[in-house]
Formats: sequence, C-alpha cells, structure tokens
Amino acid sequence: MSKINTITLSNFKFFGKEETINIDGKHLLLYGENGSGKSSLFWGIYTLLEASFKQSVETDKYFQPFGTNEESLVNIYATKHTCPITLKEHCDSCIKIKADDTEYVLSLLDSTICGNTDAQESRKATDFINYQSIFKFQDFKNSEKPNLYEVFNYSVLPYITFPSFPIKGKTLTNAGTMWEEYKKGPGTTTNYKGDRIQVYKNSLEYTNFQKFEKHFNEHLRKLMEFINSHASDYVKKLGYNIKFELKYTSPSHIKKDKNYEWTPFCIDLIITKYNDQVVQIKKPQSFLNEAKMSAIAVAIRLAIIDQRIGSAVPDALKVLVLDDLMISLDMSNRNKLMDLLLNDFANRYQILFFTHDKMLFDFVDHKIKQHKQETNWLRKEMYVGEDDGTHKEFPVIINGESDPIEKARKYYTSRDYVVSGLFIRKAIEKLIVTLLPKELYLRPNGGFVELQTLWEKLKEFYSHNGNKISADTIHLFEDSKLLVLNPAAHFQRLATPVYRNELINAFSLYDELSKLPKIEKEFVISKGSIAEFNFPEKDYYCKCELDNNLVIIEGNNLISVMPMCKNIYWRYQGIDYFDFETRAQNLDHRLRTASPKLNKFLEGLTQKIPLGITEEQFMENCTINGTKLNDYLGGVKLSSLILASTKA
Repeated sequence: MSKINTITLSNFKFFGKEETINIDGKHLLLYGENGSGKSSLFWGIYTLLEASFKQSVETDKYFQPFGTNEESLVNIYATKHTCPITLKEHCDSCIKIKADDTEYVLSLLDSTICGNTDAQESRKATDFINYQSIFKFQDFKNSEKPNLYEVFNYSVLPYITFPSFPIKGKTLTNAGTMWEEYKKGPGTTTNYKGDRIQVYKNSLEYTNFQKFEKHFNEHLRKLMEFINSHASDYVKKLGYNIKFELKYTSPSHIKKDKNYEWTPFCIDLIITKYNDQVVQIKKPQSFLNEAKMSAIAVAIRLAIIDQRIGSAVPDALKVLVLDDLMISLDMSNRNKLMDLLLNDFANRYQILFFTHDKMLFDFVDHKIKQHKQETNWLRKEMYVGEDDGTHKEFPVIINGESDPIEKARKYYTSRDYVVSGLFIRKAIEKLIVTLLPKELYLRPNGGFVELQTLWEKLKEFYSHNGNKISADTIHLFEDSKLLVLNPAAHFQRLATPVYRNELINAFSLYDELSKLPKIEKEFVISKGSIAEFNFPEKDYYCKCELDNNLVIIEGNNLISVMPMCKNIYWRYQGIDYFDFETRAQNLDHRLRTASPKLNKFLEGLTQKIPLGITEEQFMENCTINGTKLNDYLGGVKLSSLILASTKA
C-alpha cells in the first residue's frame, strides 16, 4: 500500500503561508488546540481526495478569493494574484499530498486530480471519521426509527465498489454512481406524437434497468449482511454485549408515461440482543446512552472499512483519518478502541489520529508505547500563533519528538509564553548537562541537581579549565531566573511584557551557552577493571578492583575523577598480606577492608612502602585487565593524575 509522506497546505482555511507537514509514511498522532488548524488539515486531505470524483468546475469554487464565493475555502488573509498564463485571479491557495511515487495537487490553477482514477482508488480505500459522522447514527428524535439512508448515501456508497454492470452504454462499478443512476430512471424515448416519455415496459432499456435494480439491491443487501456479521464483533471488542441488525428495505420506483418516481432504500438500526437478552429495540437512540450508540457507529464504520480494503487496488493510499473520534467514549471504551486500532488496523492502514484533548493525546501516546509501536508513529502538536504587529493568527506546528529549544521557540511564536518558559528552562538544563561531566550534574543518589546548582557548577568547572564564562552571559542568567528559570513561578498570573523580556533573555542565554567549547571527557578505565602491579625485581605483587570509572578530562588543565580501590590483595617475597611494619603476614591489615581512592593507594605504593618504587617503574609494570597502564592513559603521567585529583 502507498503511504502519505508530506501534506502541504497553502492559503487554505486557517493555513496562510505554505506549510508542509512531514509524516514520512508513518502514522500520525496530532494534538491541536481549538482554533489551531487541526480541522483545516482534516478537511484539506478530504477535499483533495474527494476532488478525484469531481470536475474542475466543482472544485474551482473552493479556491476563488475569499469573499467572492460563499463556498471559498481560501484563507481570509490571502493576497490576490493573477496568473500570467491563464489570467485567472487566484491566491496561491492549494492542497498537496506526496505519497511514495505519487503527488496529488488541487488548486485553482491545477485540478488534474479531478477524474484521476488512481486518486479515486485512494479515496475509496481511505476513510474520514470524525465525531460528527459518528453522531449522525444517533441524531434522531425519540419518536423516529433511525433510518441510516443519509449516512450511507453520503458517507458510504460513493466509496464502495460493487461488481460491474453495463447500463446506458457505460459500465458502472461504484455503488454511489449506481445509486445516482437509479434515481435517474430507465431513460426516455419519443412516442408517436413526438413527446418525450419514459421508455416502454417491454423495451430492452427497461428490462435492463430492472436487472440493474436487482443487481444494486442484491449487492447493497450483501453489504448489510457483511456489516451485520462483522460489526457486532467490533462492538464486543469495544466492551459491550450488544448485537444489532441493519435491516435493509429495497428502493422502489414507479414508471409512468412521462414521469419517473423513486423511493429511497431504507436501512433501519435494530438492537436484537442486549446483555444476552433477546430484544427488538427499534429506537436504540432512546434506549442506549451516547457512548454505546457511538460504539455501534464506530463498529459499523470499521466493518465497512474491512469491506472496502478487500476491494482496494494494492498500491492505493489506505488512510484512516480520525478526528476527535473518542469524544463521547469513556476511558474504558477508549482503551479498547485503541487496542482494536493498533492490533487490527495499524498494519493495514496509515492512521492519522487528530484530537483537541491533550489528555487523550497523552493516553493514545501511552497506548502506542504499550503496544511497542512508537517507532511507527510521529507525534505533532498544533497551536494558535499570532503576529505581534498585524495580530493575524496562524497555525504553529511542533514536532512531538523535537528538542526542548525547538518547542520553546515554537510556543513563543504562538504567544504561549508560560509553556515556552517551561521548555526554555528544560533546554538550558539539557544544554548545561551536556557541558558538564556526569559526576557534576548528578546527585550521589543518581538524581539530577536543580538548575541553579547546575549553573554554579558550570561556572566553576569552566573557570577551573581556563574558559571563564563571560559577565554578559552571567547577567543573562540573572535577568532570566526570576520568572522563566524559576519553576515555582510558571503557574502564577504573569505580566506579559515582563515575561516576554525574560524569555528573550533566556533565548539569548541559550545561544551564548551553545557557543561554549565542549571540554571533552574520556572514560579511560571502566568500573570493575582489575589493576595489577607485578615487580619481579623486588618480588612484589599487588592488585585491586576499581569501584567506578577512572575519568580524564582534558581542557587547558587536566582533571581526573578518581575511583576507589576494593578487594585489595598484595604479596611480598611469597608472603600474602605482608606487613612492612611487623615484617610478617597480617591478615587483619586495614588495607584488606579499606577502600582508598586510587590516587591515595598509588601514593602509598610509591612513597610509603620501603621498596623505592618509582612512578616510571609503576607505569611500566602495571596492567589494566592485562593491558599496560601507559596504553590506557595515553602517556598521561601518574603525577598529573594525582595532582589533578584534588580538583575533581
């Protein structure tokens, strides 16, 4: 199946300047606050694919300058232009989708998608489901039997393929087209008086029309049977013990001499079993609550999708565009619906899941991770931006996986200064952590230290290494920390001008910190390594295990992080744990249970043991996991490590 890679909207509804949304063939989870352009995106995709069944004269009205046509979908701020070739007045308004090997475009100047058979196949294999389309299944008065004719007429039949049937010199396969043909009647002829009348009952035209009527009824009834056999399973998966039936009543017609009259088909929704009790509930909207009715509606639409995908061509776009589908469902039903979508549909369709509910967004994200499908999904967020000068509103799109600094700048652009402050603080924290060695940004228990402490450690660390942070950069931190960099201040009612100025300072601070040179650190000897010193000249041997990584950081100065030694063992002249004070074995020697820092242990070895071991002799005869110490340290002398350890 083909998948959408990019969606581009330009001067369409809420979208002003051209905006391209990258999906990369993945599923999309999109949060959009009210008024941010989420629905514009939904209707943009719908309008584009729907245009494949229309003529350009029908789609042009959508792209005529705002105010010239009541059906215009052009952004109200769009500027008019005149095409030098066609001389058409337009607003650079367009919708574009790029798939794997295909690009579909719709605008006033490009309507080649109209009548495109490949695009038609993609539209038939794609479904758009929003809250309104689900609500139509229950939008009936208590006194009415729910007849789903309108639902099927507008939302189902145009995208269903039936076996072909030849009529009036053409071959029809689309169920919606067949229904439109049925409403036209068998055709007309001229009688002996020269009047236009309906074809005669014994004519070949009428006989073929009757066969056509039977063909249409047969396959629409089969569709009902398919739904009835599949949808109840979906209702069960959504958590309800409810069975229902779509009862189909065929359309009818009356052919008079001059007139043709038709009566539409009828599709009644009847509950046949409720909690294992056999019932006949013909007005379910009066019996079931909204959540249960919504579950039935969703189940019907999913069953129809199953039917459609079975007849779709292999390389067609197969997309489920779901907009606020779960509004009327409680958490239990939402949980089951997401399980159903992720288990049964995510492998067959590209899912675009839109919502204005941030809690629902987080819930769906959790379910995606629960199903271990996170690499198959992109997360994006949409907010309302406003130009400071013109006060024109526009959509701001943020990648859910983006860095905090990108989110901070996007939220600032959308004038959500409080949220921007949250992310700029995270961005600065993240940046400082990348500039500091691990032992400076972590607490002893493994937790992160607070921003103010990180800042003080950063200044000290760079000062020790000859890269003192400038006074201007320090002032930027001080000028930002009252509100922006103070986590306790974000939920207070803040004065916008003051807060905006602090944000500007915080962004400048981030930019200046980004310019700081990285003081590289290297984990030279890893935790758990065994250090062995074997000095045959004096018949002396010792070893120890490192309880942490030995780290060397090279800047203008050398700084080392010294691990401690444990499991210390030594032997002198064949005697284990030789005590140089008593000149005998000492199994209670304090070093057996002690854990001195490595530099202190080495200091004792070269300065306190009366064997005259020099630094050069130690470096030459010491190995780490069988490799010479010199190779690990890259030529760094022991004395440099010992000296530097006092600064670590």
